[in-house]
Amino acid sequence: MKKFFKILGIVILVLVLAIVAAPFLFQDQIAQAVKDKLNASLDAQIEFGEVDLSFIKAFPDARLNIEDLSIINKEPFAGDTLFYAQQTYLDLPLFDVFNKADEPIRINELIVNNAVSRLKVNEEEVANWDIASAKADSQQPQDTSSGFTFDLKHYEITNSELSYEDISTKNVLVLTDLQHSGNGDFSLASSTLDTQTSALVIYSLDDVEYLSGQRVQLDADILMDLDNQKYTLKDNKALVNDLELELQGFIDLEEESTIVDLTFNAPSSDFKNFFAIIPETYRSNLDGITTTGDFTVDGSIKGQVTDELIPLLDIRVKSDNASFKYPDLPQKVTNIYIDAQLMNTTGKVDDTYLNIANTSFNIGKDRMQGNAMITALTSNMNVDLNAQGNLDLGNLSQSFPLPEDIDLDGRLALDMAAQFDMESIEKERYERVRTKGTASLTEFKYIGTAFKNPFLINRADIDLNTSTIKLNAFDAITGNTDIKASGTINNLIGFLLQDQGLKGNFNLRSNSFDVSDFMEETTEVASANQTSTATTSEAVKIPAFLDAQLDFNLGQVLYDGLTLKNVKGIAMVRDETLTLNNTSTDIFGGAITVAGSVSTKGATPQFNMNLNMVSLDIAQSFQGFEMFQTYVPIIQALQGKINTNIDIKGNLTDDLSPILTSISGDALAELLTKEILPGSAPLLDKLDEKLSFISLKDIDLTDLKTKLRFQDGAVQVSPFDFKVKDIVVTASGRHSLTNEMDYTMDLKVPAKYLGKDGAALLSKLQDSEIENLTVPVPVRFSGSFAAPNVQVNLESAITNLTNQIVEIQKQKLKDRGENALGGAIDDLTTGKNPLGGIKDVLTGKKPAATDTTAIKKPTDSVAKPAPKEQVKETARNLLNGLLKKKKDTTGN
Repeated sequence: MKKFFKILGIVILVLVLAIVAAPFLFQDQIAQAVKDKLNASLDAQIEFGEVDLSFIKAFPDARLNIEDLSIINKEPFAGDTLFYAQQTYLDLPLFDVFNKADEPIRINELIVNNAVSRLKVNEEEVANWDIASAKADSQQPQDTSSGFTFDLKHYEITNSELSYEDISTKNVLVLTDLQHSGNGDFSLASSTLDTQTSALVIYSLDDVEYLSGQRVQLDADILMDLDNQKYTLKDNKALVNDLELELQGFIDLEEESTIVDLTFNAPSSDFKNFFAIIPETYRSNLDGITTTGDFTVDGSIKGQVTDELIPLLDIRVKSDNASFKYPDLPQKVTNIYIDAQLMNTTGKVDDTYLNIANTSFNIGKDRMQGNAMITALTSNMNVDLNAQGNLDLGNLSQSFPLPEDIDLDGRLALDMAAQFDMESIEKERYERVRTKGTASLTEFKYIGTAFKNPFLINRADIDLNTSTIKLNAFDAITGNTDIKASGTINNLIGFLLQDQGLKGNFNLRSNSFDVSDFMEETTEVASANQTSTATTSEAVKIPAFLDAQLDFNLGQVLYDGLTLKNVKGIAMVRDETLTLNNTSTDIFGGAITVAGSVSTKGATPQFNMNLNMVSLDIAQSFQGFEMFQTYVPIIQALQGKINTNIDIKGNLTDDLSPILTSISGDALAELLTKEILPGSAPLLDKLDEKLSFISLKDIDLTDLKTKLRFQDGAVQVSPFDFKVKDIVVTASGRHSLTNEMDYTMDLKVPAKYLGKDGAALLSKLQDSEIENLTVPVPVRFSGSFAAPNVQVNLESAITNLTNQIVEIQKQKLKDRGENALGGAIDDLTTGKNPLGGIKDVLTGKKPAATDTTAIKKPTDSVAKPAPKEQVKETARNLLNGLLKKKKDTTGN
């Protein structure tokens, strides 16, 4: 007996080990079998990630966990994901795990989590879910010896999303936050399926949204007749937001069609049901609201569903003499009438229509009412609508809970009618749109977050009696800004009903336009270690809805501390881009014309502009333009006028100021000045100090022209010439936006600045020859504009002067020989050389009296330097004297 129990214990242990180990031994084999069976039965590509098999988690069933299951369409939807599930659980009988490839696998339970399914019908009315394999379909009778058998007892779909789009009929249905479960027995011919469903529903037809995020719930028992494919609703409860509905009827799946016979109604007729169907996002403060009157919803959906037919429809929403009042507001909304009916009496989808026979209400003594007939809902929708009424906008806050930071006032008067079809709107065939009537807004006031100051509209009048709608008057004020406008609107219906920009032509006039009035200020909360808060402005955005031409004339525009006078021109606004043409303004004592564009469409605003500036006052421009301060800081030392033509592009800040490091482009500048302000630019002061023969008052910049290039955060200045008396100066170079500079300046110094006697003694030249002799003196600038380094290349100047002297002397003395040349050099290197006196003159010293008792130095027995070296040394001494620092006249 002990031996028996020992053997039994060993067997049990082996079985337990087998149960634990088997999943690891067979899961890859089973995963491949699942993939093969799915790919064989579906005309799509099946893929999944990790697969885990457990004999314990769902015992006595085995549980197959598939991660990242996806079904990828083939043509004509190649590459589209039809279905994806992050996790899929399949519970199957334990021993089905060991079935052969040609034996079926039964599925008892299915759980799908975090799934997304995209159902689509294309223009050719081909559905992307029609993926049953043609080979599998051709098997007659159906082969049930392999594949999967769904003997489901339970299934779940959690945290998922389902979308359906029919491009040909423009039907779109989206279910998000989908939670669905069912309990039943699909192995029986007849059974009851207990289901619970919840989802947020969006439904639109022909771009008109009928459900916009309403929460829909359905708890229903469904009698399943699987042999006849008939499903009958038993006990059920449906909720659309908080509107309760009861449903009765069945759905019968026939061979050639689907038979639908459904009716529904709201068991309660309280007018509160009206608020229940409003999306939760737009409902607020409904607690305590009181209502009178009724609100009924009922309907029927009956008939066949085929490729050509839909069920007959009769769905009605009605309210008679209802009212409501919010508990904390003084005024009631009364005399509410609603009568709307969705109908189809033929089964042809294009015969579906919506008849809104009456919609009206009173707020105080004011009444608004309207009606509409909308036909051909699924094709080229035709609309015939009328609206009339007067409304005191100040009463809205007495009847409706507006946001606390919004205050409205003014009067709206409306009497209009319109007939149009959606194809004409979409294709902008506005001549086929018929409107008549008028609309006006008077003494309108808006206080809210959209504007930093109250926005007041004295009057706005719209005339609807012409082929293009006329804005006869628009007179508004906000902050420092006044606006008067008129013009035409081409597509008011398209703007209101479709995602179209407001198209038109407008004339805009203003005495004062302050850009800051249209920027909202926000205050940041100070942190614990801060003593103050910071105020910022939201981004300025060019309206995305505007597609128009503006002809504007503005007396003055206030922007970022600048005052622009007489701003006029033509602007095109389209696709969040402002394009300026023939735009001009008076500023800084001159004028600027502008052509180009500004776009706020992307994450970073961008601009591309040509600026032609004429006779701008340099001092005012430097103070007003940050770009001048950064790109050409040297002009702060200039007084007078400047002309410049600039082609630049780059990025903008949120308040549409240029981001200087992003700018690239070119500029052609012309100075109209002779005056330099001493002490205002360290660079010029340093240069004046370094070169003794230059005085800032002698610099002549009249008609100076140069070309600048902006690129990679730096300014490149092309060579340009100017004069200091008769010294010709050529300058060029570059500097960064942090003002590190690398500039060169070549001065062509006439020989006369060396002194007439000195020059004549050096080269024995005539006066006319001295006039033609110049010494190039290179100067390099580095450091920054605030702390410049000025370096004079003396060696280059010495070499050049030496070569010139030697060459001239060679030409003059070639017939007199080397001794004559040497004699001339001796004159420069002995006591006969007046260089010391010349240097004294250049450095501000008085010449010393002649010493008649001076003793001549004896002749040096050491070999004399070569003549050219003597010339070079003399030139060095001469230039050193020329370039010495100016002596302070005070004697310091």
